[in-house]
Amino acid sequence: MSVKSQIGGEIKRLRERLSLSSKDLAERVGLSPSQMSRLESGQRRVDATLLGKLARALEVHPSHFFSDFGEVGGAGGRRGGWPTPLGKLIRSERRRKHITAEELAQQVSKGKTFLQDLESGKTDLVTGDTLLRLAKNLKLTPEQLLDAQRAEIRELRAALREAESGDGRGVPLLEAPDGGLPHALGEDRALVGEELERVLVPGVRGRAFAVSWRNDEMTAPSGPSFPPGSTLVFSYERPARHEDFVFALVDGGGTFRRLFMDPNGLRLQPLNLNYPPRSLAREDVLALYPLVASVVHP
Repeated sequence: MSVKSQIGGEIKRLRERLSLSSKDLAERVGLSPSQMSRLESGQRRVDATLLGKLARALEVHPSHFFSDFGEVGGAGGRRGGWPTPLGKLIRSERRRKHITAEELAQQVSKGKTFLQDLESGKTDLVTGDTLLRLAKNLKLTPEQLLDAQRAEIRELRAALREAESGDGRGVPLLEAPDGGLPHALGEDRALVGEELERVLVPGVRGRAFAVSWRNDEMTAPSGPSFPPGSTLVFSYERPARHEDFVFALVDGGGTFRRLFMDPNGLRLQPLNLNYPPRSLAREDVLALYPLVASVVHP
């Protein structure tokens, strides 16, 4: 199972544990319902910012998603043990100064369990006041503790980069903010959309983008067919030609069709005969991008 699938499955498990609907969680973290569905099914990349929002909404520490997914407590940010740089620093300095966990907890007006959870990485919910008390009693500067927290963030981002195919290779898989196909042009006639992940497709060269196709308009009983769930890759560089399969950007959105050119204009033809073709004047088509590869997922 991929890391994205593991994270998605754990998000769903935690959501259901808190009796949250997928729509409720999506609203809390600023996603559309379709984006949340893709996230939980392991089809959407998650960055550090989104992971932080999800962790708060699901009452866990962000690095929980890279642990073994042990039992998770309720409010308080508990997760499976994963000592963080902050927890390691506090434990190291406490032991070096021969202070017991119970003594330090009393000095900062906290319970022993809180301190043990902080040192073991089961919580990171530390207020500024508690941070200052810890620094004072451990004879550290607040900056040292803040640096440890920053190190934790760097570790989390490194884990996220490892979880992604985010080494700069591959083709960006794009989605519109509303969860549908991209439907706006940016600079250099590139499509504007959220990059969900990078898709490695052998043989694809030059600037290109990919989309996930989700309906049956391009299915056929024989010959070329593109069922729902197919990943489609289009070229920014090669011009579209007569009878190419293309991503067409027209007024009202983007679509995937077979292109037919004639002197009077263009026809965008679906393969599924239950759907009508669309005839357009050339000036009504904002952009055409030819298909260069497709991946049909079982």
